[in-house]
Amino acid sequence: MSISFLLYNQDSANFRLTPLPDDAQLSLSNDNAFAVLEALGIEEPCSSSPWPIACFRSLLTVARRKRLGHSSPASPSAEHHEPGRMTLIDCGRAEGYIERRLKDLSDLVNTGLEAGATHVAWG
Repeated sequence: MSISFLLYNQDSANFRLTPLPDDAQLSLSNDNAFAVLEALGIEEPCSSSPWPIACFRSLLTVARRKRLGHSSPASPSAEHHEPGRMTLIDCGRAEGYIERRLKDLSDLVNTGLEAGATHVAWG
């Protein structure tokens, strides 16, 4: 499963997906997205409604500034299995993964702003 970050335009009470270039998108595995959202101080794994982009951008700026000169630690890959149950594989994360994804998310938001986006959502 994955969580995608999407940008919207609001007109009146309706939200329309902001058209962006194909390379302007960000989807992360659930676990990685939860870690990025936690770095932003957001506890919601899925947004119940789109957030104003200016508010979200402020959280990104603060999170990125807090992490200047720091790298999130690497986490090793792991395999979890029990007899008769599905095997779960955690691929781990490289050192600095969270900071790189925060930059990617910031780039996406900036691209969205240039395209006229007013809100951001994830889920």
